[in-house]
Amino acid sequence: MQTLIDACASLRSARTDLRWARPGHLHLTLAFLGDIDGSRLASVGLAVRRTVAERAGADFVLRVHGLITFPPRNRAAVLAAAIDDGAAEATLLADGIERELQRAGAESGVPFRPRERRPYTPHITLARAGRPGVQLTAAERATPIACSCTIDTVTVYRSILDRGGSRYEALDRIPLRSR
Repeated sequence: MQTLIDACASLRSARTDLRWARPGHLHLTLAFLGDIDGSRLASVGLAVRRTVAERAGADFVLRVHGLITFPPRNRAAVLAAAIDDGAAEATLLADGIERELQRAGAESGVPFRPRERRPYTPHITLARAGRPGVQLTAAERATPIACSCTIDTVTVYRSILDRGGSRYEALDRIPLRSR
């Protein structure tokens, strides 16, 4: 991830209007659950473990190839690194986790949340914008970013919001099998 941090250094220093993610907080999100009851956390870990076991849990290489924003047009709330290679593998994991969470909710009689309607877009969040959002210039969008890493673990995190930003607590780590 240090290569990704270094590639964004000039944009980071120029765009002080963005809230940049701390370097140690950069991650690939596979599912965002929001606020869930603590008694259901074990079900989340089980859903991830089932997904990893179902797809034979092989590690994969993730390659970043540029910047994207969410929403993609007009004023954006999120600036992220776009994923090239590894996007299909990340999407399979995300879809599997979503399926297993729906299954766990059906088995318990209490859904985790409504199924996400937007298609999953693998990305690494770099920064967030306050209201009314941010517009990148064409030059900023063309910032050359290219790096890669091996995804060898799926970690279930709890995000704790406080005045200094988010803190992340690892609740479960599920290793992926080496190829």
